[in-house]
Amino acid sequence: METASNIIICKDAKSPYYIAQFTDPRGQRVRRTTKVPVEGGLFGAERLTRAQAQRRALQIAYDIAAEVERSYAACDNRSVRELCDIMLSGKLGRVSQSTYRNARTHYNQLCEWLGKRATAPARLITKADMMEWVTVQRRDLRKETVRKALQVVSSAFKWAVDANIMPKNPCIGISIPPDTKDEKIVHEAFTHEEILLLIDKLPEEWSAAVRCSVGTYGQRLGDILALRWSQFDWESRLVHIVTSKTGEVLFQPMNLEFYEWAHQRYARAQEQGGDAAVYVLPRLHSHTNPSYEFGQLVRWHGIGISGSPAGGRRRTWHSKTFHSIRSYVATRLSLSGVSMTMAMHLMGHECAEVHAVYVRPNIDQLRAVAETIK
Repeated sequence: METASNIIICKDAKSPYYIAQFTDPRGQRVRRTTKVPVEGGLFGAERLTRAQAQRRALQIAYDIAAEVERSYAACDNRSVRELCDIMLSGKLGRVSQSTYRNARTHYNQLCEWLGKRATAPARLITKADMMEWVTVQRRDLRKETVRKALQVVSSAFKWAVDANIMPKNPCIGISIPPDTKDEKIVHEAFTHEEILLLIDKLPEEWSAAVRCSVGTYGQRLGDILALRWSQFDWESRLVHIVTSKTGEVLFQPMNLEFYEWAHQRYARAQEQGGDAAVYVLPRLHSHTNPSYEFGQLVRWHGIGISGSPAGGRRRTWHSKTFHSIRSYVATRLSLSGVSMTMAMHLMGHECAEVHAVYVRPNIDQLRAVAETIK
């Protein structure tokens, strides 16, 4: 076991007492007062000469160092690095590969920033340390990326608090500086031609996913991948969806084109021995990172732009994602003259402010509207 070392006593211009100095078991230099007067004099019930005071101060310095050593040995001194390894081993096999990979990245970034302190006891990490880490991260990364990193690290520290490894979670109460205007990413809406291209060129199940999202008025990727045939009411021509993000209950009418396509697909599924409980997109449902996969397919067909305008370690962003289908539907409904109230009911938006964000006409659509103004 490591012990305190380099024990000395010294004088301090600001104190009449000898100061004990030593290196503690974690390698940090410690200064503590001995309460022994440098010039000698009354100490407790004794009167000490200057020589006696010096010897007594050195003895007390050794006692202080020994007490620090005992206190250190009595604590759980697992390091930040060990804590991260424990958390990763617990996640292995229990979360998706992408979630595990992201957690490992965030833990490694923290340990890299801590340097030698990553091998020191986790209980020594303070809220000030984590605030500084967040500040450093925000220089290179957007707020949402830093928020996810802080959330992952905080879960590790929370486990450490529950296991009596740390006295408290140093991530609690930390606010992350917001994105600047230059950092904010606005995803564009797909054009009608791009939607037709995706339906025509993408692999069969991804083509079907695009059709389902458009047919259900821009529902999100998670809800589309979770869609089951039991949610389709063929007699009433309705799709019943409870959105995973807001819990909104939707009964969406199917237009004739989507109804006929979906019913044919359902009939084929029945012929292959399926039932109403199976997923509409069974193979996509099991993919580990479908959002990334869709993005790669979109870029492969030359749709949207990519970039990392703010530099640093910011991950590459793309102007069009699966969520852009939602903007496509909102924009198309608006340009078709559908009232905002009706469009909100179809898409599941609870307020006009949220719905307005999704109406994103491109320059050609704006130009066409401009030509109608006399």
